[in-house]
Amino acid sequence: MTPTVSNSTLSCLSLEDAILHNAITKTCNPPDKTFFLGVLGGVWVGFGGIAGLSVAGSIPATVRNDWPILPKFGIALFFPFAVHFVTLFGGELLGGNFVIIGVGLLNRVISPFRAFQNLFLVYLGNWAGALLVSYFFAYQTKLFADEPYISFLHTFTLSKIEGHGKIMALYFPVVIFSLSGFEFSIANMFFIPTGLMYGAPTTIGRLWVNQSAALLGNMVGGMLVIAGSEHAMNHWRSVLPAVLNNGFMKEEGTLAAHDVESTRRAKDFRGHQESEFHKEAMRKRMRDRTASIGEESDTEM
Repeated sequence: MTPTVSNSTLSCLSLEDAILHNAITKTCNPPDKTFFLGVLGGVWVGFGGIAGLSVAGSIPATVRNDWPILPKFGIALFFPFAVHFVTLFGGELLGGNFVIIGVGLLNRVISPFRAFQNLFLVYLGNWAGALLVSYFFAYQTKLFADEPYISFLHTFTLSKIEGHGKIMALYFPVVIFSLSGFEFSIANMFFIPTGLMYGAPTTIGRLWVNQSAALLGNMVGGMLVIAGSEHAMNHWRSVLPAVLNNGFMKEEGTLAAHDVESTRRAKDFRGHQESEFHKEAMRKRMRDRTASIGEESDTEM
């Protein structure tokens, strides 16, 4: 009996095409819209952070000391709702864009300038949105002004500032990095400023040390490790001679995970040549869209 495969299941190359389409769409957005989406993403991160701090900070200090994993569970279980809000209601987060833009750059469907512009504007927008929620919803409301919240917030902020050596853990899923104590630059845009507003014994300078280290680690993880691995899987070029390569000559590219692909529909199984055709079509669409945006700007002037 042939197993039924959901239409929502994408093969590796189909998934790559979806990522490339997303990369083109993101980099072709007007700068003001890109910044607005970044602000929206930062706002959702802030609300996810408030939920996580509300749960983790409510644990009495004695219990936290005896069971240090419990506050981590509190953050890990509720902070990921920030990502859910972005998915449901819109917005952009720098972490996800590192992967999407990285794949677009490796496949040469977007220009380096547009990639940098998108990442820079989303980064600024994420900061603006996270600070907005931190000040007006976490600080002005005095949510964490009393015990046991205030002591936890101070401890949590200092752990972020002093623990930036863990950033090379890179781009693990949200729950895993929260439980393990790894760093996510966008989350720190909310957590550390909130701690500073409540008097955590650290400085803005230390915040930027943490932010630069976490940002670099997330960039390496998203754009090189994840995006680079995805690109290598779908466009592998063997360096082995034919005699060591199971008798096959070097190919222009090989598909990833044939054992998985063989269980999926033939229409989802595309070779490298067809994938290149789709990428060239995407490049043409981006050139056409860029030209149309330029014409609209000239008309408005």
